[in-house]
Amino acid sequence: MQNDLSLLFEELQAMRDTYFHTDIFKASIHKRVVPDKWSVAESIYHCYLLLKLTRLTSVCYLPVARAYMKVCRPTVKRYNVDMSNIYREKTMKAPFILKPKMKREYTLAELRELLEEETEKLKSCVAQLTKEQCYWIRYPDPVPAYPNVVQVVKLLRIHEEHHYTVVMEREQKFRD
Repeated sequence: MQNDLSLLFEELQAMRDTYFHTDIFKASIHKRVVPDKWSVAESIYHCYLLLKLTRLTSVCYLPVARAYMKVCRPTVKRYNVDMSNIYREKTMKAPFILKPKMKREYTLAELRELLEEETEKLKSCVAQLTKEQCYWIRYPDPVPAYPNVVQVVKLLRIHEEHHYTVVMEREQKFRD
């Protein structure tokens, strides 16, 4: 796997380790401390859904983009790794496909396992990409300004961290 991607996946893992070992993440994760806001479990599940959607998109999109790249033989003008935190500003509501509708109450370990399995599947999708492909291939997503593969992985980490931070702050503020 391309080194920049490996480092980002390691950062994602370290960030998860930090949050998943907190008392708040080990407490009653299904209880909503604010009625119209997601619980810890719902926030984790939402992050899982985005990760899964990204992976499913990548399974279809990356082979086509790689083939197009072979035909066009473009050159990478700049290895852009910058990805601003698009969640700092006023955020948008989650689209219906990313709203957590859990069919049962997962344990924290089960939610972590869902994230880890999906992360491994995404890693396998991007494992064979060259450095040039990682920086030239852009996802058709206008919200984060058409990010390249490296930026997408970075954005997944930013997204998870945003939700975990928000839920931690909310839990600390409104906890019984």
